Amino acid sequence: MTARLLMIALDAADGRLLEEWIIAGDLPHLAALSVRGAVKRLIAPYNTDDALWASFQYGVPIGEHGRYHYRIQLSTGKFGMAHIEESNRNPFWRDLANQGLRVAVLDVPKCSAPQPLNGIHLVDWLVHGRYFCEPKSFPPSLATEIVERFGPAPPSRCGYQQNALSDEDVIEMVGNLRSSLAKKRAAGLWYLAAEPWDLFVIGFKEAHCAGHHLWNFVDVRHAEYDPTRNIRLGEPVRTIFEDIDAAVGELVACAGPGAEVVVFSTSDMEPNGTLDHLMPEVVNRLNMCLCDRHASQIARAIGKRLGNLAFFIKQYCSVLPHNENAAALRVRQRGPYRDAAWHDCVLQEIETLLLELTDADTGERVVASFARPSCDHRGAKASSLPDLLIRYRTNAFPRAVVSPQLGRIEVEPSRMRPGNHSSGGLLISAGDTVGRFVHSVESLEDFALLANSVLSRAKGTQGDGMEN
Repeated sequence: MTARLLMIALDAADGRLLEEWIIAGDLPHLAALSVRGAVKRLIAPYNTDDALWASFQYGVPIGEHGRYHYRIQLSTGKFGMAHIEESNRNPFWRDLANQGLRVAVLDVPKCSAPQPLNGIHLVDWLVHGRYFCEPKSFPPSLATEIVERFGPAPPSRCGYQQNALSDEDVIEMVGNLRSSLAKKRAAGLWYLAAEPWDLFVIGFKEAHCAGHHLWNFVDVRHAEYDPTRNIRLGEPVRTIFEDIDAAVGELVACAGPGAEVVVFSTSDMEPNGTLDHLMPEVVNRLNMCLCDRHASQIARAIGKRLGNLAFFIKQYCSVLPHNENAAALRVRQRGPYRDAAWHDCVLQEIETLLLELTDADTGERVVASFARPSCDHRGAKASSLPDLLIRYRTNAFPRAVVSPQLGRIEVEPSRMRPGNHSSGGLLISAGDTVGRFVHSVESLEDFALLANSVLSRAKGTQGDGMEN
């Protein structure tokens, strides 16, 4: 056996597609694991991939780690890379390595710079959304060794904005993703077979890229869904999933018959939709509207004349970084009105105003739902989360929106990638020991405890209570 616990991360591989193609017989290796073990859906309460991967690595919910995007407001007050202020957090594999276990971690996305540990750690070789401009590793020579042995990352089109893909573009993209997958598979097999590991974790990014840029090929809900073109181009997304399945089969076989196996995806996908091009002016109108509503109340409280209230307009709403399928707002007010009741009242007003927005051309609402992360989550970093998350309607890229109170706002949209993240994810597990603990896994934050429980049991020591 070359691994006691093998964890294979299928970054943003839509769980519904996985289940559909497992049942159809297109993913035989994942199907075989399903028969041996368990399959369950995961919960993703905050579905940006940066938040999900931070919860996976640190084994804590978003309210504890506070990473809702790769760029957040740092303690200096400036915005910067979220991992900069996470040096006090250990990913769960470092804690296991500190117990004397031998670990290998290859391309888990959204990691900070690798630190010394009892094993190897590679980041940002073949991942979606790099934090660094080149691969980093421990030991430092590992990144150079891997690139020299298996090759650099193929070209990538990943980005929020995307021109319409020609047939040739699709063929090129699929070829690059399959090349990337082949390199990761080869490297995984090489290092998995190199020595016995207690924990071996490897991430595959290709379903993530395909979901963003080729989602219109597989989702009948997508406005540009074209089944004829999908068949004509060889079913590109299914082809990538089949390659992933083959890689999973080889890695599981290499790990040995006694290995405990966990294969998981982090989120589902859905048709994209955005108001990003309109949101700066939407927020400006929101602030003016709220200021008008509360002007006399604020004036009495601060002893100012109405004409001197311009400074306070900006304090209602400001936009925080987020993926393009939702807006994240900070909603704050200084002075005597900064309390829970006032805050809730303003959030309700904002939600009401936004629900009135409709597409000027179709008359349809453009906002699908709301969440209040800073209120909904608990933990040391909960207050740093966005106060309001505004989920946009899928398939909606309006050039203009209108409402009775905010008026008409018009900006030509840029073309965006076809797919984006939605809540979900899937877990497939196999093995006697992992089978006793997997029922307690509901979301990505639970994987750290799962690994600790399985490997503690594998060492012959008492588990840490996950069965209770």
